[in-house]
Amino acid sequence: MNPFILLVEGPTKALSCAPLLEKKEYTFVSACSRREALARLQSDPPKLLIVDARALRFDPLHFCEMLRENGNDTPLLLILPEGQKLALDPSIAVLRGNVTLRRLTNRIKRLLAKPQDGDILRQGDIILDLRQRMVTRGNTQHRLTPRQARLLEVFMRHPNRVLTRAFLMKEVWKTDFLGDTRTLEVHVHWLRKAVEEDPAHPTRLTTVRCIGYRFAPLGDPNPQGDGL
Repeated sequence: MNPFILLVEGPTKALSCAPLLEKKEYTFVSACSRREALARLQSDPPKLLIVDARALRFDPLHFCEMLRENGNDTPLLLILPEGQKLALDPSIAVLRGNVTLRRLTNRIKRLLAKPQDGDILRQGDIILDLRQRMVTRGNTQHRLTPRQARLLEVFMRHPNRVLTRAFLMKEVWKTDFLGDTRTLEVHVHWLRKAVEEDPAHPTRLTTVRCIGYRFAPLGDPNPQGDGL
């Protein structure tokens, strides 16, 4: 049985997601106004809330933030126009631009899938969802490539320890070859953009000269731990 979805969208039929949901035979109801959406949420709570901001006549960001502030933890997908950037609660998923059937259904499946305990790693304020390859730090989220996610997983499973380049290459790339570690350096550079407040001056994912790297979740400049 398909999960019940509440679709909040404007009256512009050309931008409606309803035909896509109908094609996949999802069970859903639509709401066009803030009042109607709140009434629906209270009377028949959905398993998923989709807020399509592209033609709404009220502020979608304020609406979504208000729900979270009031304790509503319903999985929420916010659809934004292409190029629109907003600072959002990390629990709010975002889809931008052209909404195709494939993009929408893939996102719905990910949001409704129940994470297992082993799928989520937490170190300090860094949260890594291994299944979705999503890293969250405070109010920011970054989707990682499979290799980036694996590298961050290794760091998070060995917090405050110096990890040698050889160890990282073996764990992530399954190789003992150390003739060129440029790939590792590039991946660390990308990860710093996700976990550091100032990637140019890292305090969490730091280089240990001539050895490798150390991941200190809380930014401790002198963490204790053995090397690997």
